[in-house]
Amino acid sequence: MFIKDVITTPVLIPFKKPAKWSGGTRKNAPALIVQLITDEGVIGYGECVGPTISTIQTIVEKEFKPFLIGKDPMQTELILHQLEEYILNWSQIGYYALAGIDIALLDLKAKLLNTPVYNLLGGLYRKEVSFSGYLFIDDPLVNAKEAEEIVARGYDEIKIKVGRDIDLDTRRIQEIRRAVGPKVKLRIDANQIWSVSSAIKAINRMAEYDLQLVEQPIPYYDIDGLATVSQSVPVPITADESCTTFDTALRLIEKRAVAAFTVYPSEAGGLLKAKQIVELANSCGIWCVTGSWAETGIATLANAHLIAASRNFPFANDTHYGWYTSDVLKNPLSFRNGKLALSDSPGLGVELAPDFNGLAKEEIREMVFYDDESAENYQPRIGMLL
Repeated sequence: MFIKDVITTPVLIPFKKPAKWSGGTRKNAPALIVQLITDEGVIGYGECVGPTISTIQTIVEKEFKPFLIGKDPMQTELILHQLEEYILNWSQIGYYALAGIDIALLDLKAKLLNTPVYNLLGGLYRKEVSFSGYLFIDDPLVNAKEAEEIVARGYDEIKIKVGRDIDLDTRRIQEIRRAVGPKVKLRIDANQIWSVSSAIKAINRMAEYDLQLVEQPIPYYDIDGLATVSQSVPVPITADESCTTFDTALRLIEKRAVAAFTVYPSEAGGLLKAKQIVELANSCGIWCVTGSWAETGIATLANAHLIAASRNFPFANDTHYGWYTSDVLKNPLSFRNGKLALSDSPGLGVELAPDFNGLAKEEIREMVFYDDESAENYQPRIGMLL
């Protein structure tokens, strides 16, 4: 058996409402669906997400495809190693493309072995994977009502975007806590927006509302600053943008900078490389939680297989799935009380919807650090909120 063709399809899924965070406002979830097709007609499904889908598609189609055609899909390690060496000098963007190939190869290999993907990642550790509710920046009372609705659906952990205004954020957290009561776990994500001193000030003000975690309060490159924040506040800090690959995880551990890693298979180069980060963290007493680039059902489920095969995920994990108007899957994912149950179907256990090409369109380029597309309205934000 060999890989006969590689098909990529860019898709764009609109959000139910604009998602406002510290850096800007998102309205859509772009992704690249990858299909590895063998000469015997077996298909492995993967997904790439990231900062620029058009560039990622070019990498898969023009750079990776020649290395994949004719390859034995069972030789996962050899194929991925070859591609990783090829992207050595441009790995930061290359890993987003590599991640989609990794997922598709594991899906294909697991199908050939008639076993779920989680059995290729260490075997089943948990049958159900917990996910958190997700709140973006809005009026405090609006967020409080949304939080009540999330809890009514059975979620017991909520992630909340913060970072535009410390006073407003404090009122938002206060109202959300009042609405959901003391048992629901709340964590906040500032997406690098604060300086070290602002982070300490903000977290100490919000800590009275019993925060579970604070995600990436300061810029990704300031590892010493992260350590300072961690030592100055009563809430555990998790690294997101500072923890993308194995080597960045090592830097964080060397500095004892954070208590947890927010792990993205999409940024790490796939499930296998993300698993290396998770195992490293576990050996050093660091917790893990998966982050979300706004994946469709394919990569959301792929992440769930990683979590299901790992011991080191004590928290509910991220997903934008509840914000989507549709999905590419024939059978959309179903969350019950905030949990996703994994089946024992071979591979990822997914099929594309017959009409999924209806979501296929060119990426709408949303400026990450704008609330609109007017360049004159740009305001620098990362690390600038004092």
